[in-house]
Amino acid sequence: MNKKTLCNCLALAAFTILPTGPAHQAWGAELWREWNVVSSQHVDLSTGYDPLIDRWSMSVDIGDDGQAGSADERLAPDRTILLLGPAAKRTFTSDPPASFAFLGSAGDSYYRLLTNSEVGLPHLGFNAYHVDFDVFQGGSRGEIFVELTGLTGPGDFFLYLSGPTMLIDSTHEGPPFGEKRELVGGHSHQNWVFKEPGIYLLELTPHGFLAGSGTKTTGDPTTFFFLVDPTPAEWWLLDTFGQEVKETSSDLLADASGDGRSNLLAYALGFNPQAPAEPFLPVTEFIESGGETHLSMIVRRPSDEPGRADRSDLTYLVQVSDDLMTWNTLEENDHALWNEIDPDEDGIPRFRVVDSEPVNAADRRFMRLIVEYQSRQE
Repeated sequence: MNKKTLCNCLALAAFTILPTGPAHQAWGAELWREWNVVSSQHVDLSTGYDPLIDRWSMSVDIGDDGQAGSADERLAPDRTILLLGPAAKRTFTSDPPASFAFLGSAGDSYYRLLTNSEVGLPHLGFNAYHVDFDVFQGGSRGEIFVELTGLTGPGDFFLYLSGPTMLIDSTHEGPPFGEKRELVGGHSHQNWVFKEPGIYLLELTPHGFLAGSGTKTTGDPTTFFFLVDPTPAEWWLLDTFGQEVKETSSDLLADASGDGRSNLLAYALGFNPQAPAEPFLPVTEFIESGGETHLSMIVRRPSDEPGRADRSDLTYLVQVSDDLMTWNTLEENDHALWNEIDPDEDGIPRFRVVDSEPVNAADRRFMRLIVEYQSRQE
């Protein structure tokens, strides 16, 4: 893992910190904050079309057996996370056949969903349940197409059938980067591959050719959110920025608010990175303990359910010094020094960290907060 020092806060003088639409609970989906999280079950990226107004729509359909109308529920893509957990990871022990060289070579890893269902992973496919028969050309009842017209993510993306028969390949010059054909009223499953873990935004655009005239009609692009074996920081980034996570201003080391404080600092202290940081920075106080005056620091420290923005990729250190050269860490497991106090006004937990030495033990006393961020091993 790569460590980055996030902030280095000095107290007693001027502070400086150096930065290095509501969802609803759905059947088969877990509610997290205002997101539907789909991490298992049968799920399709579904296309609909209203011929009366020439309007396309796309949704995330979840259901128990993939049959139209059987316990399916349509979820809005802009508030739904499709989660591929670590069970999706595969690592080559030897070179794959030449026809699968696009997946890598011996020692390389990738993340995949298969055409058949697997425990603990979404059984993901496409359907065209919400398109009327005989509206479009193709087959016995019509067919529609879904193109990948945009991709944001840390790695390549592939959609293919056995063989392999490649349907979508993000390494090809595009957009579009390929398409998935679907018979009206039908559904199908494919192999999905994401080459790297992280946040992916897949922009899919449906189209079809009207029966009779052959006129092509195209829908608006729809963005689908995928989290592939995510870190806590990636949960936070997607929840915080939504579709804007594809912009450079959402990078952890960027400054979304323009106030000179990084988004990484907002992640560590639990505030909106698009708002000013000042109200949320650590503050120092003098407190009386055992008849002596001690320096203390109040630090915001967010917590959440394990694995989802729980800050387990951060290490918080509060240190003290007499000379700004030699620093001693106030150990977090010493509850006489670290005390949880009332949460901040927005509900974020706060801790008061007390210097173990009284202020009269030295001519000067300094206190700082260091937060280290562990990024993925490259």
